Amino acid sequence: IKKFQVSISSNDNINITHRASGNWFPTMRLRRGPKCYLLASAAVFFILMIYINDMTYIYSYLNNKVPVHRHVLRWSDHESKVDQRQSRIMITYKGRLGNHMFEYATLVGMAKRYNMTPIIPGDLDVLDVFKLPTLQGPLSLLREPYNTYTEERAAAYYEGVEKIDPTRDAYLDGYYQSWRYYKDVRDDLLERHFVLHDNLQIAAKQYIQKLREEKNMPDAVLVSIHVRRGDFVRQRVKGFTVAPIPYYYRAMNYFRKKYSKVLFIICTNDLIWAETNLDDSPDVHYSHETDGSLDLAIMISCNHMIITSGSYSWWAGYLVRGEVIYYAGYPQPNTKIGNLTVKEDYYPPNWMGIM
Repeated sequence: IKKFQVSISSNDNINITHRASGNWFPTMRLRRGPKCYLLASAAVFFILMIYINDMTYIYSYLNNKVPVHRHVLRWSDHESKVDQRQSRIMITYKGRLGNHMFEYATLVGMAKRYNMTPIIPGDLDVLDVFKLPTLQGPLSLLREPYNTYTEERAAAYYEGVEKIDPTRDAYLDGYYQSWRYYKDVRDDLLERHFVLHDNLQIAAKQYIQKLREEKNMPDAVLVSIHVRRGDFVRQRVKGFTVAPIPYYYRAMNYFRKKYSKVLFIICTNDLIWAETNLDDSPDVHYSHETDGSLDLAIMISCNHMIITSGSYSWWAGYLVRGEVIYYAGYPQPNTKIGNLTVKEDYYPPNWMGIM
């Protein structure tokens, strides 16, 4: 940690120095005067802001993100409250946010099933979005010899979890993308685990309220649509299919027929394609947000959901309390991803698949 020192010399100079490796090094030298005091005050204020906010708000401002503070639940701070006789369980975190949500949910599901203590790494990106109540610590907290359970296919239920030994610590290795791993703890996941940070909840609520006012649709049923393209367009040979244009119109028409007033909110990683090719009716709004966390918060704040491809889209659907329509053409059969997927394990039975 660097330390800064501000001093005034006998010849009216202000010297700002910093300490590193036990020695002091000059950083800035200014002659006293109005400009000098202004620059020195600004420098001290900036350093103070970094210290107080741990750069959270500065980083968020520069990256156009909603500022959040992670929940810190260090194992070392709560170890005395943990039943040491209970076995511990951890899981790998492969991929990005959506993949990590699958893995975290599986961890919670297995911990509940076998009465084990779940532990997650403190740098998990899911902590930037949700107020996870799970203790944080390193893999070294698993006591040797622990058992490792490696899935066979990424998006198919792994029967090996039926044989987890609750008397030993366990490590789950894989993507574990199936609703079946945590079907018995869904309510707990929604009520206690996948709870948005306060700032994200507020931002999403304000966004939707402003949109209702602009569209003059205060009572409309909200349906969010996630359009996933980007890297999926470039990797079709692997089975990462993208939903065709007719799919969106069929899904939207389902809700238009069911409700007299519907407001669609479209979130996407390819805004130009979506605005060029999809519906531009008065009941449709395109999110121009660049913050993926805020887009997710907006989508799960809606009544119903239309999803396309990928884990981020899947979780937007899972966290919505209403109906979910998914693109039944994902993944492409007889491809790398298709061969790793059992659709009955991947898509919950209450979701509606259409082409």
